[in-house]
Amino acid sequence: MDFDKLILGIDIGTSSVKISLLDSSTSKSIYAKSVPTKAKTSSSHQKGDEQDVFNILKAMQECLKSPGKIMEKVKAIGICGQMHGIVFWDEQFVQTFWDNEFTNETKKLVSNLYTWQDARTDLKFLTKLPKPRSHLKAYSGYGCNTIFWLKENQPEILSNFKHCGTIQDLIVSILCNQGKPVMSTHNAASWGYFDVIECSWNTDILIQANFPVHLLPLVVQPGKIFGTLYETIYHIPKGAVVGVALGDLQCSVIATLTSMTDAVINISTSAQVAFVTKIIEKQCDGVEYFPYYDNHFLAVAASLNGGNVLDCFVRSVLSWVSALGLTITEDELWNRLLHLPDEEHSTPLIVNPLIFGERHDPTTFGSLINVTNNNFTLSELFSGFCKGLINNLLKI
Repeated sequence: MDFDKLILGIDIGTSSVKISLLDSSTSKSIYAKSVPTKAKTSSSHQKGDEQDVFNILKAMQECLKSPGKIMEKVKAIGICGQMHGIVFWDEQFVQTFWDNEFTNETKKLVSNLYTWQDARTDLKFLTKLPKPRSHLKAYSGYGCNTIFWLKENQPEILSNFKHCGTIQDLIVSILCNQGKPVMSTHNAASWGYFDVIECSWNTDILIQANFPVHLLPLVVQPGKIFGTLYETIYHIPKGAVVGVALGDLQCSVIATLTSMTDAVINISTSAQVAFVTKIIEKQCDGVEYFPYYDNHFLAVAASLNGGNVLDCFVRSVLSWVSALGLTITEDELWNRLLHLPDEEHSTPLIVNPLIFGERHDPTTFGSLINVTNNNFTLSELFSGFCKGLINNLLKI
């Protein structure tokens, strides 16, 4: 089949990198691929959650090289990814991607990615920080709060690098070979201390708190062009247009909605229920209004607990099996769990799956209720976690 113009979409997720090739004339995806990043790495803090940027880049490269010559038809590239997190880099690091020099020396030119799941900025630390001038709160794992923590506890990280952004901002800078990042309102709002209405950082508040505001990227509206592809790579032609990086949640909603009156349930590493609105209603715990497109907002009931809970459960079962001297692969375990027969009990096992807490309630965690002598089975546990995740979204 002949295609005149293709659009390449890249999603830098928490656990995988995904690409999709879109036929611009039909808006249909003609190719898709996902590669796990396996990027989780050791953290300098007990509550930290960090990822190796090189593993993320390698996963992206593996995705990009797969389609082959059809990539010659790509005219534009759109990139989104996991919000809230932060990575630091030097301009020299951007060039290393094109030189294909992933060495121990070049690793010094970029920090780990501090993800949205990083919990080092706990409640005690957050209470010391100034209140943002924004309708959005700033929680643990948000970029600006992570900078506050690093400034107090690991200032050398901030002094070693000139630029920072979300991981998708770094990817955009790399593809265009421009060291200095530009950030969309999607990602800026996800860092905290950003006034969405004025489209500006809370610079005065941050300066008063001795925050290194020189690190904060320039912010533009979503949909703006950042630059063009620096060189031909994996058959993608030099000069292909590259847009400013977007938030993964906003992109998942716009790709799913068929009507502006619909709501979207999104379950990936975390989970959200969202709908589009023109106004910011009175906010309540668990519901926030993130910038969307065309001066609209995305009303979001967000949970920190989604696919990461099931992944944690599977890893726990694997550790139990290993402790017993037995073996089973992760893929085989997933397959068996997904095909376990349904069980009916007069007293059903109830699983509260909040093993990662919630941003609006960080001190409440998961629990099991109604455990009896006949319902404490693997089937009931797994289905209980699945049902619990859905019920939790309904409660938010």
